[in-house]
Amino acid sequence: MSRLVYGWLTWLMASIPLALGYGLARVLTEIHFRLFPARRHALLVNLAVAMPGSSRRERLRVARRIMHSYNQMLFEFFRLPHLGRDELLRSVEVVGREHLEQAVARGRGVILTSSHIGNWELAAVVLAHGGYRLHAVAGIQLSRWLTPAIRESKSELAIHTVSHEDGFLGLLRALEHNDLVALMVDGDLYHHGVEVDFFGRRTRWPSGPGVLAQRSGSLVVCGYSERLRPGRFRIVFEPALDPVLFASAAALNAEVAATAERHIREHLEQWCIFRPLWEEIPETAAQALEAAERVQA
Repeated sequence: MSRLVYGWLTWLMASIPLALGYGLARVLTEIHFRLFPARRHALLVNLAVAMPGSSRRERLRVARRIMHSYNQMLFEFFRLPHLGRDELLRSVEVVGREHLEQAVARGRGVILTSSHIGNWELAAVVLAHGGYRLHAVAGIQLSRWLTPAIRESKSELAIHTVSHEDGFLGLLRALEHNDLVALMVDGDLYHHGVEVDFFGRRTRWPSGPGVLAQRSGSLVVCGYSERLRPGRFRIVFEPALDPVLFASAAALNAEVAATAERHIREHLEQWCIFRPLWEEIPETAAQALEAAERVQA
């Protein structure tokens, strides 16, 4: 049943004209903002850390824009299965492609890291259309009920979804076959990860990028996929990080965290994370939470 519903949703979104779809995404922003208080609270807590010294009005403005960006991403996400290769590639500009190609040419696999900026799902599909085999680590996608259907749809594009519980062994084998392994580093931050400096605070960080790179010798390529305007995107690949140049996996993870923070700061209004990322809430974030209870237009 979930596959049937997912297929219907993708067909519906693909049949809606772009202008209308993006228009609906904008109109529904305020509804999204007001009817999902947990998401709103999480945004305001995170923004209090990411925007130190900002006013309540400024954080609310950015939070609304983030929800608008997420609405756009949902519209784009459900259209993806029905987009032809040529149509998709015409909508995307790729910057730093040579960094990825050089890393793949080494023959030891590549670890891709990214943040939830713009349309992160689109980047995976673009890579699949480019002939790369991609293994993406992900948990629940949109909802627990739809997750199996989404994973099945991705597998048809040679995007293999791997759960956190599957461990490193399958990922190491993928790297041995010179495949790509994609890790989202700003989502479910592991309690058993390593501590890094992230937005000026000591933060538990997924250990995956550094550990996989140190064990496999694979290069790490950080990147993101931003929305330039409705229907137009830019995918950016940074120069590769070589694990032999870092004293430890923790040091490499610290560099990945610093790169992710820079990407997020540069694209804050497209950073779609709806859970508090820090266990301890600073005073400014507590004030943001209190303000969220009395949200005003």
